[in-house]
Amino acid sequence: MYKVKQIPLQEVIPISGIPALFIPKLNATVIADIHIGYEKELLNKGIFLLKNQEEELLSRIENMFSIARSKRLIINGDLKHTFKKPNKKEVKSIENFLLKVTAYYKEVIFIKGNHDTYVKGILKNYNIELLEYFSEKSILILHGHKENEKLLKEHDIILIGHEHPSILVRNEFGQTVKLIAIIYVPTLLENVLIILPPFSLLASGTPINSYSIKEKFLSPITKKYAIIEEGIPYVIDKNLGTIEFPKIKDLK
Repeated sequence: MYKVKQIPLQEVIPISGIPALFIPKLNATVIADIHIGYEKELLNKGIFLLKNQEEELLSRIENMFSIARSKRLIINGDLKHTFKKPNKKEVKSIENFLLKVTAYYKEVIFIKGNHDTYVKGILKNYNIELLEYFSEKSILILHGHKENEKLLKEHDIILIGHEHPSILVRNEFGQTVKLIAIIYVPTLLENVLIILPPFSLLASGTPINSYSIKEKFLSPITKKYAIIEEGIPYVIDKNLGTIEFPKIKDLK
């Protein structure tokens, strides 16, 4: 029988209405999965967007900083969307994003995600180092596309992105609605895994409460260690804020 670790909500705090977390003892805000350039892929598929997503993304940074004025920003992987070398327009969008965050935060820490090819040189121009993971005060932050059991066991709290978590619920009209959420999950290692949703306004979510087998999850960390039925989702809504929902086992 596994031991369910207490959820450390006072240590890793959801920022209201934004897919981001504030960690007081690190004086840091954490986001993941920005996926700059995803707009172009949707356009190639014939999906046209009415709003300028880059402007919305930069506006989200302003709002986030106004709520949690931390010294540090930790970007937990997937700054860009394409695996290929970014074109001039994508490079410009990445630079605009980095200009924004470095204007607000005294220190920007970047953890490499599986999409982050060809970004090292761009980051270097803004004095941002490309890390495999970040570890401080028993908190481990890594993107989540790779597993390192030894490293995971050494920490009390683990933060990942990559999974793009959401939950499915039915509204009063019987329609199924997908809601992005931060998921706090106890693990078989007797620590806590916190799964961040994408900071991107466009990236779709993995419906955590609709999966009956772990093999469908994206992250090997989630697949192998998460006690997903005991997970608590914090649903994010731009207007209503961030709302605690019942445990995953009660939402199936």
